[in-house]
Amino acid sequence: MTNTKPNYKLEIFEGPLDLLLSLITKNKIDICDIPIALILDQYMEYLSLMEKMDMDIAGEFIAMASELMLIKSRMLFPKQDEEDEEDPRAALAAALLEYKKAKEAAILLNDMFAEYSGRFAKESDTFPAKNDEPPEDMDSELLQKAFVRLINRSKLYSAPPEKVFAPLLRGRMVSVSEKILSILKRLRRMERDSFDNLILLCENRSELVASFMAILELAKARRIELEEKEDGSLDIVLNTHSNRKGRLENAE
Repeated sequence: MTNTKPNYKLEIFEGPLDLLLSLITKNKIDICDIPIALILDQYMEYLSLMEKMDMDIAGEFIAMASELMLIKSRMLFPKQDEEDEEDPRAALAAALLEYKKAKEAAILLNDMFAEYSGRFAKESDTFPAKNDEPPEDMDSELLQKAFVRLINRSKLYSAPPEKVFAPLLRGRMVSVSEKILSILKRLRRMERDSFDNLILLCENRSELVASFMAILELAKARRIELEEKEDGSLDIVLNTHSNRKGRLENAE
């Protein structure tokens, strides 16, 4: 004889559908073909156990019990000859199927949360391209033309001596960062200066190269602006509206 008593420990269910789904699973019943009499007996026995343990029975559990009794009574009525007569259990089966899908999805999401909730997303290994392009409003040929024009008439462009490395070994090498500071300090006093002056102040080739590279760095960082005059000469103007910070600021 089949034991129709529920074979489970008293649990707390989230609602009547949760309890019904548990009963159906334990009895290995097809949701679309629920033996209402069996499930109703086990459902009512569970409510009875809840009462004995002084557990509050929510109104929705009582409402589901009434619904199960109504379905059972409708199934006891003689069946009509009409083939399209709706199964009294159809609405309950559809609700249970939707609840089962939601519960399975909740379990999956809970497992994913347990596995991934303590992790942090790794930033992309692809670094954004730096904006090393010169400002659109600055003609990149201005510095080149000014430098060529100036160097052609400067004593610094004279042919190197035979012992070209001797002065390099004896003289101090001037760094670009040093010239950046020097040019910025000069421009803060004067606000603007000519490219010719900045280059002609150089005493050797090391300082000349460092000065030219410093002007390029300052232009790229938008710390200065280049203005071409009518005679072809070039003015270096301190950009007082620049808010850019970086290595140049730290160097100061």
